[in-house]
Amino acid sequence: MTRPTYEQIASSFNLWREYADTSGAMSITDFDAMPQAARVAVLVETFGPEPEPVPTVDDLLTATHVWNGIHRWPTEGGEIKIATAELRQALEEAYDPEMPNWPAMVEIDDA
Repeated sequence: MTRPTYEQIASSFNLWREYADTSGAMSITDFDAMPQAARVAVLVETFGPEPEPVPTVDDLLTATHVWNGIHRWPTEGGEIKIATAELRQALEEAYDPEMPNWPAMVEIDDA
């Protein structure tokens, strides 16, 4: 599972306890009394700006152009044309949910 967003954490007391208030200092009554925007502000102040979401394999497959079962994936200096199954395999091998730039690690043998 990927890390929840600040909005998700700020809207769920259970997530708040897991990610923001691990010592259990805030009661559910205090949590409910604080506006969600204020809880998000606490997260930003404590942890800094929310990181960009890490794209999933399906995000990238959806973002590429498909025509006749062939994905056209833009790259520096051109594009890669590859069948869906081959592209999915390459993406799954490189996928790392903790590394935002994991798509840069995709290696496709175009020989």
